[in-house]
Amino acid sequence: MQPNGGIHMRNTINRMAEAMRTVGDGCTKEDLLLKGFTERQICIFGPRATELATVMAEAA
Repeated sequence: MQPNGGIHMRNTINRMAEAMRTVGDGCTKEDLLLKGFTERQICIFGPRATELATVMAEAA
């Protein structure tokens, strides 16, 4: 594992969660692709980003 892998992973999840919040309910893979995420990132980080986006939306 790369030394900055944890920070990079956390940043990607945070950015993806924020993108999901921006799009709102019904955010799709295509929406995230248009926001600049790769299919691999969506596959790997999507579930955790979805959880985070839900928590962020409930806290707002």
